[in-house]
Amino acid sequence: MGWSSGSRLMSAVITATTKAIPDEEVRKEFYKEVINAFEDADWDTQDECMGEDDAFDTAINELHPGWE
Repeated sequence: MGWSSGSRLMSAVITATTKAIPDEEVRKEFYKEVINAFEDADWDTQDECMGEDDAFDTAINELHPGWE
């Protein structure tokens, strides 16, 4: 599996998470943990998931404040 497929996996996580965790702040903190785990495995296509959930976008921006 090429790691660019990490975005497909993260999209599935985002879909499940938005259904299971209605609180945006809780989702954001959850995403931070998952993002760190994916990045530790060399995930580098995070931008492909931007726009799927505001909580995910906020988590990315907090973890990487210099990214656009």
